[in-house]
Amino acid sequence: MALAAEDSVTIDVNVTETASIIVVPDTLNWTTTNTGQEGGVKYLTIKNAGSLNVTDINAYVDTLVTESIRPYGSGDPKSYSAGGVLTLRNETDTDFYFAGRIEWNWTQDIPNHDWSNVTSPVAWGYFRNTSYDYVWVLGNGSNGNCNDTDAQFAISDLIDLGTTPTRAPDDNNIGNPDNQDENYGYFSVSRATAPLYHYCVAAYWDCTKIFIYHFDQRTGFNLCVNSEYLQEDDLAPGYTIILEVNPFIPNGIPSGFLNTTTLTVVAT
Repeated sequence: MALAAEDSVTIDVNVTETASIIVVPDTLNWTTTNTGQEGGVKYLTIKNAGSLNVTDINAYVDTLVTESIRPYGSGDPKSYSAGGVLTLRNETDTDFYFAGRIEWNWTQDIPNHDWSNVTSPVAWGYFRNTSYDYVWVLGNGSNGNCNDTDAQFAISDLIDLGTTPTRAPDDNNIGNPDNQDENYGYFSVSRATAPLYHYCVAAYWDCTKIFIYHFDQRTGFNLCVNSEYLQEDDLAPGYTIILEVNPFIPNGIPSGFLNTTTLTVVAT
């Protein structure tokens, strides 16, 4: 009769506290997009690869770096940042939001305009959302800047048809900036009929451009009331969220590859 022998060993494993996220894939590209249309949805997976819960997940693109000079009038697609056409949708929203779009001061007159809703109109332009354009206007404040506490932003609810009613931007439920710093005045659009409803609009101090975003929580940009997180609740270790990404290509963009941008995802 064979005799068996056994013993046991106690095993302890301590996992150190690490905060880490992984975003895959690391590259997205669209090679055949048309002006005035969407490029098509692609997906990013954001995974908690660390050992701690992460929260307050947000994202931003470097459009302000990769489109640092007014591109209008240029036939070079590299003058335009790919970040300016990128839109994002999280798992709870029904709408896509531009990740970080710049609209520059038009510099020329817009005929048939009506700036009567703005006290000191100083800059204007078009918000271009695929095949639709909407006219906006900035009014500078008492110090002559668009980041003054009494600066104004207004945008038309109507698609631009070249007529005065469609070129009469409204500042109702926008008004003056929520906050401001040395660079921007931060406006939130809460008028449900506005094409930028739920967006933040950061007006550059010298009134040369506006920066349109929703999920950007960088210092300063988080001063806008409408700035939100992709996910504010805890994301447990090993769990993922899915982010939908879709380029919205406005009319009037030169053919070719736009200037490459970087989408950065941040978690606390």
